[in-house]
Amino acid sequence: MNMLHGLKVLEIADGLVDFGGRMLVELGAEVVTVVEDAPRPHARDLAWHHGKTRLLGDDVAAVARLAQGADVILDGQRNGCRFDLKVPEGCIHIRVSSFGPEVPARPATDLTLMAMSGLMHITGEPDRPPLRFPGEQAYALTGIQAATAALMALYARRRDGAGQGADLSALQSATLSNYREAIMYEWTDRIGRRRGNMLVRGKSGVRQVWPCRDGFVTWSMIDNPGMMRAVVSVMEDAGEAGELAEVDWDNMLVADTPQETIDRWQAIVADFFAGRSKAELGELSLKRGWGLSTISDPQEVRDSEQLKARNLFVPVEDEETGAVTPLPGPLFHPVGAAPRRRFARAIPASSFAGWGRR
Repeated sequence: MNMLHGLKVLEIADGLVDFGGRMLVELGAEVVTVVEDAPRPHARDLAWHHGKTRLLGDDVAAVARLAQGADVILDGQRNGCRFDLKVPEGCIHIRVSSFGPEVPARPATDLTLMAMSGLMHITGEPDRPPLRFPGEQAYALTGIQAATAALMALYARRRDGAGQGADLSALQSATLSNYREAIMYEWTDRIGRRRGNMLVRGKSGVRQVWPCRDGFVTWSMIDNPGMMRAVVSVMEDAGEAGELAEVDWDNMLVADTPQETIDRWQAIVADFFAGRSKAELGELSLKRGWGLSTISDPQEVRDSEQLKARNLFVPVEDEETGAVTPLPGPLFHPVGAAPRRRFARAIPASSFAGWGRR
């Protein structure tokens, strides 16, 4: 996908903008990223920086010169402004910090941002401590917002030729992804709580993740009469529907059903799911319209024939070690097989010849 072919992006990497630059690479932009140092890369660095030219920030003047030729600057200097960038006319300057420009710079990590956003408050079991999402989701969410802001500004520039600046907050980016709880508090003054494996609507809560014979699936008993009849029909054929076969799904609301009744019905479903494989349940869902999805473990994702057919993964070669790792690549399906990508060795900014050359 070469939507941004010829576009030059300077990324001052500090965790918050890195994934945004990765998205712009996949849209065809030429991205030069400035990193503080080059130790053995973190797994995140390999995943978020392949396809970019990596420069050590050893020469402030060299970085400033690069800024003069950039169409977009993703400025992630959250811990102080080391590079005083003179933004040229027509350039898109996206400034990203942990808490926004009005708040003095102070340390922040993915963990602290997730906790302050409220996302950890609603993640996990009710009787256990809050849980952080896997990976570095606050950083990724911020990078997505940075890329989105850049694309919106580029669209505006195409119309009027003017550059734009935007200030983004990592805390706000993470908080906005928790849209349901924020809106609920704004309109009802209710503060959400951790519910664990339960989706609460109305008077009752329904289960979301279920064990099956060889793993897990996700499905919920909701007010969808056609879906519920489809599930119960298969259970009836197997002689395992129990009292579910007697429910008039067209004239009842799950959300208004007492919790003890829901729990009794779900126990019947749990027994049915437990005796079948993920593949079997997934196939039944596709054919009968259950709304059920199988849950893949990391190895199953890597081995998925469906994802391979869509070129989701590309081979990424680490220039330093020569190791080749399959990593998520194109945002959109390219024509033909995706080419091998490169995780470039970081070179001094002072030795970089300029845009388009190495």
